[in-house]
Amino acid sequence: MSDKEIRKKTASSMAVATLLVMLGSILSKGSGFARDILVGMKFHTDLYRDAYSTSFMFPDFFYNLLIGGSIQAAVTPSLAAAISKKKEKEGLKSVSVFISVFSVLMAVVCILGTIFSRQLFNIYAPKGADPETIELAAKGARLLFVQIFFMMFAALSIGILNAYKRFGSTSFGPTIYNICVVLSIAIFAGDSASKLQLCMAGIMCSALIYFVFQYVVGFDKLKRIRPCFDIHDKGFKTIVIRAVPILISASTVQINVMTISRYALEMGQGVKYALNNATTVWQLPYGIFAFAVGNVMLPSLAGLYASKDYKGASKLLSSRLKTALFMTIPSALFLFMMSYDTIEAVFKWNSTYTDDNIHRAGIILMGYSFAVIIHTGVFMFNQAFYAIGRTFVPLISGVLSIICVPAFCTIFKALGLGMISLSISYSLTALIQLILLASIYCLNKKLAPRGILPFLVKCAICLITMGLALFILNWILPEGQGKIVRLGILAVKGIVSILVYFSSACLIRMEEALFWIRKVTSRLGKKA
Repeated sequence: MSDKEIRKKTASSMAVATLLVMLGSILSKGSGFARDILVGMKFHTDLYRDAYSTSFMFPDFFYNLLIGGSIQAAVTPSLAAAISKKKEKEGLKSVSVFISVFSVLMAVVCILGTIFSRQLFNIYAPKGADPETIELAAKGARLLFVQIFFMMFAALSIGILNAYKRFGSTSFGPTIYNICVVLSIAIFAGDSASKLQLCMAGIMCSALIYFVFQYVVGFDKLKRIRPCFDIHDKGFKTIVIRAVPILISASTVQINVMTISRYALEMGQGVKYALNNATTVWQLPYGIFAFAVGNVMLPSLAGLYASKDYKGASKLLSSRLKTALFMTIPSALFLFMMSYDTIEAVFKWNSTYTDDNIHRAGIILMGYSFAVIIHTGVFMFNQAFYAIGRTFVPLISGVLSIICVPAFCTIFKALGLGMISLSISYSLTALIQLILLASIYCLNKKLAPRGILPFLVKCAICLITMGLALFILNWILPEGQGKIVRLGILAVKGIVSILVYFSSACLIRMEEALFWIRKVTSRLGKKA
């Protein structure tokens, strides 16, 4: 088989894997939407909505601090590189030691978090926060600390299977988890402390089911992981050296979330819940496109770098970065122009979700729309740094972000920008991170992505045509009466605007659009 045929086969397999991960992300995010919608329907007051959202703060922080970021960024590329070098057995042993050691650390943290949950939230709570909200959140967090132990094993299972490029086995686990969470909210949630606790217990059991499902579907690979505490293993030390900066970097993301949430709690009841709604919406296109493309790219890029195929690594990052941006850029424009309509369509299913709820979440979403594009770039460059083993660069970027976020929030709050200051601060911080990451990565000319500026110019042309189309649609189509009609109108606007964007890309011969046309026509040709 020639090199050209190998590249075509690799590109085709990556496209299929990306589509699988996208499908899994769509199902996961869709079920996540159902979860947040139910929170608004089952908890009728902002008190319990805010308490539910705030409960996740510290469990999520400690999860990211100890394990979250290291899986995709250290475990997956390390094992993928070992497989590429025909050293699978040694790679599996190193991963086994890593899992064993960090499982003990996570167990200790879960026990301490459960015991000292109230004290943690007392320290975290700002002066203007409602004390009852903090009390309810602290009680809910005790059960969520147990949840993150099972989440850790599920995520580690996914990281190992991704190293084997078993993306079909890892794409649908989060959907199973979200469905179980939706059922827990639907059955147990309500406006009382006891119902909130029952809901959290259901979420804890959902994490256990998630892990069991992930282990069963990947049993043929995961059964080779054994408890091992050989901390002198060379591969384990390499993973830890890579993982520690990643863990700190991943925890900075959660620190920023906690910082923004703290400012939201100062702004009164309902703002924290609105922030949660806006975050759920902007992370839909980001999670579907950027995560899918970046996660599929990671093991392949790590393998190319380990094989010293720098030209191939540059081409791979270039194509994957363009693909991710090509899909997230129109999503960002749509969310900016249709922020209030999107929030209303997604979350307003009964009278308990008021116009004030729509206004708060809509204005925050406008600021987050920029983050869809910017964070796509941040994520892709982070993945690239993880693949080549330079994990300290994302760490520097993360540390910089925890300085910028509170600084921007304080400045914009003093300027009287209100709730949009929360999301604008986040987006501006991400822009600074992107500039830093891209500048450092591109210092190595052999690895630097190619053709990004002409690509962005073409995207801008497509974006202008899409914006005009959406402006005309907003002028022509009236506001519908009734939930189904409003959803239908929003869907029409979304479909038409995306078609205009994609058609414009085809007219100016953008490879990112033509690739999918060729894939579809070739499939149809084979069937014919």
